[in-house]
Amino acid sequence: MRALRQGKKGPQLAFDGITDRAGAESVRGAEVFVTRRRELDEGEYWPGDLIGLEVRPGGGEVVDVAHGPAQDRLVVERDGARFEIPFVAALVPVVDVAAGYVEIVEIDGLS
Repeated sequence: MRALRQGKKGPQLAFDGITDRAGAESVRGAEVFVTRRRELDEGEYWPGDLIGLEVRPGGGEVVDVAHGPAQDRLVVERDGARFEIPFVAALVPVVDVAAGYVEIVEIDGLS
């Protein structure tokens, strides 16, 4: 892989040896596997590591991470309902992937 950027319909990759539209069309829909990840800075998390974490207090589980232009949001399922929590330190002060939970600040109307 030579380059990666976020396009309107998802990630766009550029590969060595593919230099024109016909070449790009020949690999459309191909599966891409990442074998190496960059080291994360403190406070950064891979979305897949957040999914499945228990939500404290109040219960529930992180079922997805919604990406947005201002900030990402944790999609939480609790008692059959889903809601989103902006993934910012003021609302999600504790993330403990190893222990399997996140702590959120409960705000009326947000959950």
